[in-house]
Amino acid sequence: MRPEGRRHYPGVEILRGVAAMMVLVYHVIAHGQWASFPDHGPLLAFRLGWLGVDLFLVISGFVIALAVLSGVARYGEGAAFRRDFAGRRWRRIAPLYFLTLLAFLFLVQPQLLLMGWQTLALHLGSHALFLHNLLADTHGSINGPNWSVALEMQFYLLMLLAGPWLVRQRVAVVLLLMCGVAIAWRAATFAWMGGAGAEAWKLHIYTTQLPGSLDEFAFGIVLAILVTRPGWLQRALAPTPLRFLAACAVAAAAVGVAMWVFFPRGDYWPRWEMVVGWRTLLALAFGAVVAAAVALPEAWARWLWPLRYLGEISYGIYLWHLPVLLTLLAAGVAGGPGLLAATLAGTLALAAFSWHVVERPWLRRPT
Repeated sequence: MRPEGRRHYPGVEILRGVAAMMVLVYHVIAHGQWASFPDHGPLLAFRLGWLGVDLFLVISGFVIALAVLSGVARYGEGAAFRRDFAGRRWRRIAPLYFLTLLAFLFLVQPQLLLMGWQTLALHLGSHALFLHNLLADTHGSINGPNWSVALEMQFYLLMLLAGPWLVRQRVAVVLLLMCGVAIAWRAATFAWMGGAGAEAWKLHIYTTQLPGSLDEFAFGIVLAILVTRPGWLQRALAPTPLRFLAACAVAAAAVGVAMWVFFPRGDYWPRWEMVVGWRTLLALAFGAVVAAAVALPEAWARWLWPLRYLGEISYGIYLWHLPVLLTLLAAGVAGGPGLLAATLAGTLALAAFSWHVVERPWLRRPT
């Protein structure tokens, strides 16, 4: 049973929207070569908007673990649970994924269709099977952010097979197992690829996929286990103003420590300690952020309904923003505030449309 009969966590929904917007603005800055965008103060978060993906992964660990707990409570651990879980996850991910994939191919970069048939078959086949994130040539070849959708689907498969066992374990077992595997994988990959002399983009590909990202999912999973088991954390994260503010203070301190470690080592990829260990520290910090979101009072969440709506359509924001951005750049829109405003307008319109017309109707279909 979920704590106090709670079935939804509006603060976590808001965080999804925040993460999606971080990624969107980051890509506008990078692709639009917006050199004058602030590099200090609160807006610095958008220059580090790639961290939005890491936040997404921790949120996903939390949400999917809750889905496993709920499904096992309803169906047990057998075929009925797996059928329901797989059906729900497919309906959540696949319709918009394939829609944006086709839109990107035919409307944004149709030149991709002119590749030789063997190359095209590799790209299309790997994307259809959600395996494109595992190959350097296909990792971001059709709508760049899609690599993380493949990672997400692979995590769903892991939770389909191992989730019922995992959520029954002590949290120390979950953390030691998943973080240990992730750290060991990143260490082995760093060494195998040549250490500090390895190409950064290849290191990124092969250290941030499963099992290298298990630690980020792990902190979300552990949080879901703890808020559904009677205990001190369940009480500490009850949605009251004082507890929410206290949780925010802890989260701010945790993120502050992670950034304190990061900034002097911002070159990142040549550094063994960053590639191997820093993502685990970041996952801990973002776990604290998600925990604070769990404690957001319902009354406060109602006042933040625009941000909550961004969370509802965040998957669409994530998948539509790059097609919109690249289309605007191809049309000659210069980087800067105008490009950001146009990208936001186009992305939000498409994300809202696809949520109401495509995503939500599919989610309401029976398993």
